[in-house]
Amino acid sequence: MVSKSDFSNICPKFTIGIERSEVKQRLIISAYWTLTVILTATVLSCLYFTFAESLLIGILLLPAGLIVKFTFPRILELPPRRKIADLFLLAVTVCIVACLLLVIGFAMVSDGHYFQEDSYTGVSTLPIPDGIAFPALLTVTAILFSIGDWYLVGFLSRKMPQEPVSITFTSDRKPVTLLQSDILYVESNDDETWVHTIDGRKFRNKTPISQWENLLGMDFMRIHRAFVVAKAHILSVKSDALTLDTKQELPVSRKYRSTIK
Repeated sequence: MVSKSDFSNICPKFTIGIERSEVKQRLIISAYWTLTVILTATVLSCLYFTFAESLLIGILLLPAGLIVKFTFPRILELPPRRKIADLFLLAVTVCIVACLLLVIGFAMVSDGHYFQEDSYTGVSTLPIPDGIAFPALLTVTAILFSIGDWYLVGFLSRKMPQEPVSITFTSDRKPVTLLQSDILYVESNDDETWVHTIDGRKFRNKTPISQWENLLGMDFMRIHRAFVVAKAHILSVKSDALTLDTKQELPVSRKYRSTIK
């Protein structure tokens, strides 16, 4: 039978302090996306559709916008040539997703009465403007609003910093709580995992390093099957090792070299 302390060894508790500033950030971002839908509906209703149809289009654009939201920051970290190619691929992907969602959405809510049959080909299509202008408009709209969200999140993070993230786990049968920012790296050693802090402390734990990697998130990176390191403390990188700002050198395996570069 697994005791409560054994369970804590296996599953650290990840806690995030939610204060007023974080609640305000979430409300502002939610309001931003609501306004983008309304603005999109208003513009489209002036161009072609009714406001109800335009509102549906604005809502259907949200998944395409989320693709840009979570992909765009990663593309910015790529080398220039790769960045241009991936930005083009992102635009094409968003265009395809937006058009597919438009057709599927109208088909689900219209019961077919939005579709018109071509007198020559007999093919049923949505009565949208011809050519590539409309898909291009959808793509540009989704990209611009998502980039706006990205800058808004950055602005809010600077103006309203969130409470530090803390992690609670059990080490040698005693509960330990650390700020995520205090963790330097996590090391796997056989069936044990060692959590190293920036001030030189280390704590033994039973949680697999793969779970620590998922728990710590984007601020940390896997450099070896036995090491997960805080990005902020990486000082320099060589082909088979990296140096931390504490002057410690850790190995880099071949599997993770391309990711680190």
